[in-house]
Amino acid sequence: MVGMASAQTQTVEVVHQWTSSSEAYALQALKDALQKKGIGWKDSAIAGNDGANQQQALQARLAAGSAPAAAQAQPQLLFSYAEQNELTNLDSLAKAGNWDKLIAPELIPYVKYKNDWYGVPVNEHRENMFWINAKILQKYGGKVPTTWDEFNALAERMKKDGIIPVALGGEDWQEAEIFSDLVIGIGGPAFYKKAIIDHDPATIQGPTMLKVFDQLRKIIGFTDPNRAGRDWNVATQMVIDGKAAMQIHADWAKGEFLRAGKKPGVDFVCAATPGSGHAFVWVVDTMTFFKQKNPAAAANQATLANLAISSDVQENFNLRKGSIPARLDVPQSKFDDCAKLNFADRAAAAKSGAVVPSFIENAALERDIRASFVDVITQFVNTPSMTSATAVKKLATAAKNN
Repeated sequence: MVGMASAQTQTVEVVHQWTSSSEAYALQALKDALQKKGIGWKDSAIAGNDGANQQQALQARLAAGSAPAAAQAQPQLLFSYAEQNELTNLDSLAKAGNWDKLIAPELIPYVKYKNDWYGVPVNEHRENMFWINAKILQKYGGKVPTTWDEFNALAERMKKDGIIPVALGGEDWQEAEIFSDLVIGIGGPAFYKKAIIDHDPATIQGPTMLKVFDQLRKIIGFTDPNRAGRDWNVATQMVIDGKAAMQIHADWAKGEFLRAGKKPGVDFVCAATPGSGHAFVWVVDTMTFFKQKNPAAAANQATLANLAISSDVQENFNLRKGSIPARLDVPQSKFDDCAKLNFADRAAAAKSGAVVPSFIENAALERDIRASFVDVITQFVNTPSMTSATAVKKLATAAKNN
């Protein structure tokens, strides 16, 4: 009985939504580090990238008094759990580890609640990116489009030749991610902050948002008719296999390319989405820890938290995941050119005030208004008769009502 109890206390249950091949491979870096400390990892994976499925499962666990030791949580979920007083305060670990100096400053307000640490950021993704099959691109001159006009011209040529220009999964969050990339690329960081983060109706109703929806309609016209319900990583695989030319998607897509043995600059090309090279729209994956009554379980949480923030784990995890470390002092030498592009662009964007949080991945907006915005975007995408002007009005109304 004693041995059984000991084994139980030496296991940490983690709820997460990292279910693709590259995500599971990245997570193994953290599992292996924990195993070396003599602590087992109990995996509780819940599919669904917008966090809704995971949130429902966790709320049920909390209501039943059976919270897991840890969970992956996007910022707005972290705030919700902290407000419910369900999370373990990490201030002592943060102080001992000097987290305030080590972590990218834009992330810190999103892993704290009322100035207390409740999350460990394991990475920083860049949302405003797209990916191109290198072999297909070479057939069209090899030039990466840097404006949406160039993108449209290239995609039109591909479409005429029977190539699917854009691989897309027909899920609302994937559609909304493209919209977000258009807001930052067409409107710029100041417009993004005013229209999205501040959700200012007057800004939304201006001519810039009309251009955003006009371009979104064009992009949807470059996708295939079978996109409904397609997972993001399946869309990535289409580009890997040459069944589609491009994917507009955050840099976790790169993890799938790497997992398939593909090399940046050889098999695929990475770039900031047109017009957005000066900006960095970030997404953060965060580990949160739920209060535990058992002191041994709490000690295991602390071990996991310290490992997740450690330089070695941040390096190994992000090399596999496609992202860059949340820690600023992790050496860049092992990272590929796509990651180095993002290191450089993040640094430049930080100086110009162009580092902004994603609203799709539950950072920039509270969940209610995020849901309202996403509803408008997906209605537009899936209703060919809806005009850009109508979509703008609906988006402004959603902003007013929240």
